[in-house]
Amino acid sequence: MQEQPNRRLRVLLAKLGMDTHTVGVTIIGHALREAGMEVIFTGLKQTPEMVAAAAIQEDVDVVGISTLSAGHTRNLPKLARLLREQGGGDKLLLAGGVIPQEDQPLLQAAGVHKIFTMGADTRDIVQYLEQWWAEKQASEAA
Repeated sequence: MQEQPNRRLRVLLAKLGMDTHTVGVTIIGHALREAGMEVIFTGLKQTPEMVAAAAIQEDVDVVGISTLSAGHTRNLPKLARLLREQGGGDKLLLAGGVIPQEDQPLLQAAGVHKIFTMGADTRDIVQYLEQWWAEKQASEAA
């Protein structure tokens, strides 16, 4: 698919499993919108299958998962695998929330590109995405 010049970055945010805490994902969504990104929130109690399907259908560039429950070691690797299998392996997969340091290598090895833990500054998240997007657009233009 040919990227359109200056197209807005499209981000899908989701909550996997029974985690119903929405404060963090809401704050992130607002920060990304204020930075000019298009944000789609899938809602609560999503499965990896539902999130992968939505990411493909909505043709997003980034999938961001907010997690405050212990399901991240099961759900995030499954989501990463499903994205690859369904042609969404080029999507940037991010995770945030309560993710213990000892779980992070497993998640990164499975395909989570970056993890923002509790208390991460929204400006750092915006900056990370803006830099990734600029580099992606530059490499596609070359």
